[in-house]
Amino acid sequence: MRPIHFVLLLTPLALSAQQPITLPVTHVSLYKNGVGFFEHTGHVTGNASVTIDFTTAQLNDVLESLTALDLNGGRISGADYNSTTPLDQQLKSLSLGLPEKTTYTGFLTAIRGSRVQITGSGAPFTGRLMDIEMHKTGPGKDANGTTETRFLSVVSDAGELRIFPMSPTLSVHLLDTALHADVNHYLELLDTTRNQGLRHLTLDDHGTGSRELHVSYISEVPIWKSTYRILFTDNPGAPGPDSRTRDSTNSQGQTATLQGWSVVDNTTGTDWLNVQLSLIAGSPQSFIQPISQPIYSRRPEIPIAQEAQLTPQTHNSGIESAASPIAAPKPGKGLMGSGMAGGYASDTVEVSAMNGLPLETRNFAKLRGGLMAAPKVPPPPPPPSYEDLASNSITPQTTSAAFDDFFQYNLTEPVTIRKNESALVPILQAKVTADRVTLVTSNGSQITGQPLRALWLTNTTNLTLDRGSFSIVENGSFGGEGLLDPIHAGEKRLLSYAADQAIHVTTENANDNNSHVTAITASKGVVHITHSEVRQITYVIHNAAAEPRTVVLEHPIEPGLTLDTTPAPEETTGTLYRWRIPVASAATERLTIRGKANIVDDYQLEDTDDDDFAAIIVASGNNANFQTAITPILEARRRVAFAQVAVDQTNAKLTTLRANEDRQRANITALQNADKDSRNRFVNDLNKTEDAINATQTELDTRTATLEAAQTTLSNQIEALQLNETL
Repeated sequence: MRPIHFVLLLTPLALSAQQPITLPVTHVSLYKNGVGFFEHTGHVTGNASVTIDFTTAQLNDVLESLTALDLNGGRISGADYNSTTPLDQQLKSLSLGLPEKTTYTGFLTAIRGSRVQITGSGAPFTGRLMDIEMHKTGPGKDANGTTETRFLSVVSDAGELRIFPMSPTLSVHLLDTALHADVNHYLELLDTTRNQGLRHLTLDDHGTGSRELHVSYISEVPIWKSTYRILFTDNPGAPGPDSRTRDSTNSQGQTATLQGWSVVDNTTGTDWLNVQLSLIAGSPQSFIQPISQPIYSRRPEIPIAQEAQLTPQTHNSGIESAASPIAAPKPGKGLMGSGMAGGYASDTVEVSAMNGLPLETRNFAKLRGGLMAAPKVPPPPPPPSYEDLASNSITPQTTSAAFDDFFQYNLTEPVTIRKNESALVPILQAKVTADRVTLVTSNGSQITGQPLRALWLTNTTNLTLDRGSFSIVENGSFGGEGLLDPIHAGEKRLLSYAADQAIHVTTENANDNNSHVTAITASKGVVHITHSEVRQITYVIHNAAAEPRTVVLEHPIEPGLTLDTTPAPEETTGTLYRWRIPVASAATERLTIRGKANIVDDYQLEDTDDDDFAAIIVASGNNANFQTAITPILEARRRVAFAQVAVDQTNAKLTTLRANEDRQRANITALQNADKDSRNRFVNDLNKTEDAINATQTELDTRTATLEAAQTTLSNQIEALQLNETL
């Protein structure tokens, strides 16, 4: 069947409706907790509609935080965005009743009865579309040997019916403006299916003249990441950096070039074209709430009150003429604000270009000039080093601001990152103090792990260095990489990046501990014995390399242990001491670390047994004064022990007698029918047992009183013990 073509003309709607203005993003602030603060800025004239594109994933954040400001007296009446309702549900709301996929035949069938103008088949004809029909006409090439042709039937206002065959030149022009609007809406809905993940927010701004419009909101974004390059260049004519000693004339150590970069991802629905970018190492509280989803609350259903229906009734006559008192009736029972990126109340520190060079590069140039200026005939300048060449390759333009634990990098040069793209943005270049050392760590008795090549870096910039990875480049070659935690301005930090196979460390006298008693005090039943303990360990460090090394030895801090070592540690942290030890090539150095600790052991005498007392005496170093002081207590303890033994023996005897008594009573009961002599014999035995029980009970009372007196004496002796012995 030969295809049929025709033209459907849709008259444009009123030209007074302006196309929406796109408001570009101008400032992006990214936070470390995965939140971005976006600012759009633009100019509008008169009454205008402004659109901002964002993804569906951003919708809840935008609705929670959207802030719009007309800075020149305009009024923002509201904002709308394309619905998240499924397309088939949206199409059902249209009067056309067309599905998502339709044909021109289905379309013409849906608009039956509408006013149209037919052209392309003789003179224009105006009327209402009645139907579209298909007829088989003449021979054809289909399976049945016929040709199918579609015909339009149109009825004019005068009642004339005309049939038009569908052809490529036939045009159907809609004359109903409301129908035209519905068709446009239908096509717009279909257009949204091309990118269902994109939302178009439209703001209606009413005013006169040209005005500046600001719109801001937050959105979930990927976390921005920091990464650093640390560049070294050795001077062949100077001694190696590891041969330097830490003294007052060389307190700065070696310098290196620090380059900082940030990895930024744009996963939003908008291109960032020439935006001002701020990278903030802070975590303001933020959350996601499904505000874009319709939420219905349960409401109680209250039945409609109905009036009582009255029916006729009769009333009895009164039988008493006197009025009775009438009883009184009984009573019836009855949001985030914007400005996340601008909350830094501090001075701005410039680290950007002046006179065409970064501030750090300019200061380094002055330093080099001061070192090289001297003789009247200066030597020829050395060739530029790899570090200098690399330093001049980028000139990041960055300012910083800080407040408490928040700090930020503000890029002064605009940045362009298109949607669904990422960028590596330079944020820092500066000279820093970074000594190359070998890091050795001990647990207090032996070395743990492999000695590591490291940098002892001092942050001499005015910026806080964010946490991230770093790479070492030595004389143009890769030296290793590692991780760093945030380093504030002026802070010093060790950064390890490679293993050092040339340094070997062993220990001597790791368990050489001496302890002796320094004081014994006693009061109110408690004995305090103070021991002075001296701990010592020697580290033997051998350098097998052909060049000297500077070893940084880490030794743990033990609570209560006072360091008594020369030299003093170079640095102390919350948990570690650090010594700086220069070691020449093929040389061995020793470091002895000694510490003293006062250890106090407390003993409660009231609940102490003989073994505990023996241990206390040994712990006191068999001190004669202490033994003399506790002699009365020991004597009292012996008397208590003797009295306790006597009481225990009496209790045992009493238990035996009472068992005999029970047995004898049982025998008498069993022989109640026996002869009198047999019964009398058992009665006599029972009487003797009861006499013995009475005597033993009296003895127990006496011995118990003796025990209680001995215990009272012991308690008084313990309470009276007073001793203050310093050894």
